[in-house]
Amino acid sequence: MIIKSMEKLGALIFIQINEGSSPIEVAEALTKKAGVDEVLLISGDWDLVIRLSFEEMEDLSKFVVSELRSIKGVGQTDTKVILDKVK
Repeated sequence: MIIKSMEKLGALIFIQINEGSSPIEVAEALTKKAGVDEVLLISGDWDLVIRLSFEEMEDLSKFVVSELRSIKGVGQTDTKVILDKVK
């Protein structure tokens, strides 16, 4: 198995949408944010998952603490840092 080193810090953030809010509107707002590579509507306990990439941990922290919480309809979140990419 070949493991490729990642050039940027990657993360996945799972998002629950507040009741009465539109997952599509939240997803569209997320697509306009710097660092967001993908926005996926998913089934299960979470409504959305986003894949992000940043140069520094500080940039990811700023996104989670400031930018993500400023989007109307974003409820609970769960952030996972990607340690490495296998494929």
